[in-house]
Amino acid sequence: MKLFTKTLTLTALALSLTLTISATEVKPVEVNITTPPSLLGFVSEKDATGDVKKVYDEIKAKWGFVPVVIQQYSLNPALLKAQWDLYSTLGDNKNFDPKMQTMMRMLVSEKNDCDYCVGLNKGMLLNMFKLPMDEVTALAKDPSTAKLDEKQKSMLLFMLKAANAPHDTNAQDIASLKKLGWTDKDIFEGVKSASNMVAGAILIDALKIQKDY
Repeated sequence: MKLFTKTLTLTALALSLTLTISATEVKPVEVNITTPPSLLGFVSEKDATGDVKKVYDEIKAKWGFVPVVIQQYSLNPALLKAQWDLYSTLGDNKNFDPKMQTMMRMLVSEKNDCDYCVGLNKGMLLNMFKLPMDEVTALAKDPSTAKLDEKQKSMLLFMLKAANAPHDTNAQDIASLKKLGWTDKDIFEGVKSASNMVAGAILIDALKIQKDY
């Protein structure tokens, strides 16, 4: 295993830092801070072999890269495969609008103060789905402003309720979703997706996983 570090250059500090000591001006200097991508080690893409490499190759083929949060699972290759299979299975449900799912991930992440996930999913809404910034800002303040059809918006709001206030869900919520055409399987997968985001936020923040996007 190889733990990678990345160097963050504090450009603004290097340009503006001026100290006066005994009336002598010290020229600004570049300050480098080395921040590990995680509190724990993991197998990098270039060092991956065997089962880990096989899963990484599948992820790269589908997503184009292997997020560092996924690489963290390489500490247990069986869990790495299980997590990737979970992502793939939940992503195969064609009844879920990908934009709605991205909204859910961003909103659950904001509730859990997970900067990594907020930034990733906000970027997807802005760049992949071409939502204007004011729309994303409004969404963060009030999820009911989501520009989705009634069926997708209802699932979005239920998923948020399941993640943020699970004790408050009730039979009427389920009946309302079914009336709109959602199946038991759909609703279960919606709750699973939302709870998976909560678990992901805990993992990322507890291990101080740094942004890689």
